[in-house]
Amino acid sequence: MLHDKPIGYLYEVGLQGGIRRAADMLGINPSVISRQIAQLERALQLPLLERRGRTVVLTEAGQLLAQDYFESRQRREKLENHLKDLRHMRGGSVSVGIGGGLVNTFIDEVMCNFAQSYPNVFVDITVCNMQEMLNTIADGATDMALAFGPIGNPELKRHSFQWGPICAIVSPQHPIAGESSVTIPALLDHRLIAFTENFGLQRHMNAMFKSEDLQFHPAYRCNLFSTAISLSQAGLGISFMTENAAREAIAQNELVAVPLAHPIARSTQCHLLRNSDRRFTPAAHHLWRLLHNAFRDKQNTLAS
Repeated sequence: MLHDKPIGYLYEVGLQGGIRRAADMLGINPSVISRQIAQLERALQLPLLERRGRTVVLTEAGQLLAQDYFESRQRREKLENHLKDLRHMRGGSVSVGIGGGLVNTFIDEVMCNFAQSYPNVFVDITVCNMQEMLNTIADGATDMALAFGPIGNPELKRHSFQWGPICAIVSPQHPIAGESSVTIPALLDHRLIAFTENFGLQRHMNAMFKSEDLQFHPAYRCNLFSTAISLSQAGLGISFMTENAAREAIAQNELVAVPLAHPIARSTQCHLLRNSDRRFTPAAHHLWRLLHNAFRDKQNTLAS
């Protein structure tokens, strides 16, 4: 009898291109994955993995198992969504992944409009980092996502919008608060606040420091925009995000946004993502169009 857990591990290895990367994504020890897949190979008397250079790929048998696992999970998810609709007496559901710095715009510019058009639709909103969003979209676990940062070339349907610049976010009493802009080398004189490496914004920051042959050495690292904003409000350091991400605290004169004087900071983008193989409900399609139009209009406003 085939069990879901080892086949799920096999699927993740194929998706990530290696046992260690799959283990990191699942938050387990690589030896657990290796042992489970080895047991599955012995039970089937078939090899499921083969090494090609530095990556691990699925054999033909492994691909068949992974594809069946993916399709079975999609069927289960569809069933769970139907049951959720019945439980909540909703008119369907939509799932969205959002980057932390884009939440305010999503709520104010999109959700208020969507709620008027589809008041009975259950909306499942998850705030997550770039890598988590790419994985859930590729897996079909999320209808759509709104991400910020360098994205590479994932096999996803994508609309990209200019969204910047990245700014140094500081308290009004901070030494750089009165500057019109700040260079990357000048930041080394201050305590810095970083996000974890899976955040698209942190990838931008790392790239800017690398372009100046400098190392980003933060005093703090966090995984929530709200935490970074609170640290800056307390005067404990400089966080980095777009002005729009911290607009409420800026409007209340609790924070100041100082643009970074670097080409990367001025050319950042946010991305609207979906899996082209996933069929949208009318409600999901409407939300997608609202997101596209809102961020297109916002881009035009920023450019003017």
